[in-house]
Formats: sequence, C-alpha cells, structure tokens
Amino acid sequence: MEAVVLAGGAGKGLKAITGGKPKTLIPIAGKYVIEYVIDVLLKNNIDNVVLVTDRPSNFEDVTIKYGGKIKFDIRKQRGTEVIGAILTAEDELSKGAILFYGDTIVKSDALRMLINTYFEFNEPVILVVPEEDVRLYGAVKVSDEGLVRNIIEKPKEALEGYYAYGGIAILNRELIELMRSFNSLDKAINYYIDRGGRIRAAIWGGLWIDIGYPWNLLEAIYHVLNELRESRIASKAKISSKAIIEGPVIIEEGAFIDHNAIIRGPAYIGKNVMVGANTFIRPYTSIELESSIGSYVELVWSSIQPYATIGRASFLGYSVVGPRAVIEPYVYTKLLVEPERIGIKAIREYKRRREYFKIGSFIGYKARVKSYLTLEPGTLIS
Repeated sequence: MEAVVLAGGAGKGLKAITGGKPKTLIPIAGKYVIEYVIDVLLKNNIDNVVLVTDRPSNFEDVTIKYGGKIKFDIRKQRGTEVIGAILTAEDELSKGAILFYGDTIVKSDALRMLINTYFEFNEPVILVVPEEDVRLYGAVKVSDEGLVRNIIEKPKEALEGYYAYGGIAILNRELIELMRSFNSLDKAINYYIDRGGRIRAAIWGGLWIDIGYPWNLLEAIYHVLNELRESRIASKAKISSKAIIEGPVIIEEGAFIDHNAIIRGPAYIGKNVMVGANTFIRPYTSIELESSIGSYVELVWSSIQPYATIGRASFLGYSVVGPRAVIEPYVYTKLLVEPERIGIKAIREYKRRREYFKIGSFIGYKARVKSYLTLEPGTLIS
C-alpha cells in the first residue's frame, strides 16, 4: 500500500507559534511532528508516500533523512483547505491509498487496525476516536454495527454520542469524485451514505493527538517523553560535574549544562542548547535546538522551540515558547485555571486526591516578553 500525507498549512490555532510555517514541522523532542507520522507508516511496512504541501522546499531535510527507507513524491497543493490537499492526490486515493493527516500523532497499532478493517470488509474506512468535545474536529456518528451514519465538519456546539474524526482514512473512487463535485469532505461522505454507500468506522481508544493548538504540543510531549526508558547523553555534550541528572533524559551533542543545574526526566535537551547555572528543568520539558536557558530558571512541562531564549530567574510551566522568542529575566507564569472559563484545554493533574487544571502561556514566533511580567494562564503573546 501507499499513503498520502497532508503536510501543508500552519493551522489557525498554531500560526502565532509557527510564524506561518507548516505545523507538521514543529519539533517535539527533536523530531518534527511529521516524522512521528512517517514512523507509524514504516512500522506498517508502507514505504511509498505522496507528501502534499503548499511549501515543498520546507520538507527537503525530511525526505533526505528518510530517503533510504521511503520513496517520496512531494506535490505542491492545488486549491485551498483540506479538500484541495486531498484532490491533489485524487488518483492515489481513488485506488485505496491511505489518507493520513500529517498533524496526527497516534500509535502504529491504530493504523494497523484501520488497514485490517479495510481488508476484512473491503469497504472505505475512517479512524474515529472518543473525544469529550468534538467541536475542534469532524464529528462522526457511528451505528451499533460499526458503520458511519453521518459526519459534521467542526460542529459549532458540543454533540453527545459522536466520535471525533481521527485524521486517517481509506476511501474509494466514488467518494473522491463526490469530494470533487461538492468541494467538501463532509458533504461528499454524507451524500455517499444517503445513497446507500457503506463506510466503516475503525474505533481507536488509544493515544491520539491532533496537533492543532499549543496545548496539544504539551500533550504530545508527555506521551513522547513518557516512553523513555533510559537516558541517552551524547558524548559531545558538556555537563558540569556539579550538575544533577535524574531520570531518563535525552541530551544531544553540543548541549552545555552548567554548575548546579538539575535536569529531572523525562526531559529532552536538544542540540547546542545551553542550560545555565542553578537552573531546574522539571519533567516533561522539551528544549529544542540552539535554545538558551539562563541561570536560576525553572521550567516544567513546557515546549521551548528552536533558538528561543529564557532569561535569568524566570519560571515557565505548562507553556509553549515559539522559535526565536525571547523571555527576559524574572518572568513568571501563573498556572492554576478553570479551563471552561477561559476557553482552552488545560492539563488535568491529580495530586493528593485532588484534581487540578493547569496551563501556562503561549509565546509566539520571535515574540519578546518584558522583564518582571507575570503572565496569566492562557496568555498568548505574538
């Protein structure tokens, strides 16, 4: 089989962080989002990939890295939105190629289940996942027999009894032709079903993250780093003898860890990252390529994107800092929040039998945060 991976678009929810670049090229623990998709394909023995993007040149390093394992066909997207990307590869999708949204992080077993369902019933199939709030995704109604009844693309209100569309599907020629006619994914699917067509739902209850908003990066970091079982420290990393490394960590080559810094894993320290003296890097923190973390800083469960700078004595938790952003010294993020009050998806934690919701701040591409600021939960600075 072959796959069609939709890789273009910054996404409205992440545009401030990416600076307009494709969100599939956001790094998580040293790997682009799209690399996690490619790994899932390889684990299912799929080595022919049509990569659809509006910026083909941005993906050259990905194709070089995986060129010995996968045959890539990079295509510039025709048209706009998801439907335009789908129709760019309509020939392959009409013949049963796997449609895979490039911002979807799942276990390889999810794709294997979808493929098995397709061959078992010889009918189109889409991945659906249980999700409390389907407003951010396509909402899919599934019958007791496991058939799709209808789909609503990003409904305006919460719907009970619906699954979220999981971003992976195997279609057929008739569905693709209907998509071309309607210029719409959901209208084509609903028309196909109304005329008697059958589409199977592969219900997946495991790991599934749609990278659409900054807090999705925090969810992804948790799951990626949680799989670390041992530390991997590059021989060319420079770590002070007075630094403390606890738990599983990845420290890449060229990284510098100064005196009395504490790295408590699971955590990721990227290539050429500098961590200053007396800084505390707490679990589920991912510091990407060439970032600089000053002295006496504390970071917890955060994504620090490439070339960012965090100034002395700042505290950032449950936050995302965009590429080349600058946090000046003595910046503090508040964390505790009631998520429904500010309209974001906070991280739920349980400590001492109590439930807490935490979320920090989101600092955009090349943004600067002035010294001594206290940032309220959910603050976006772009």
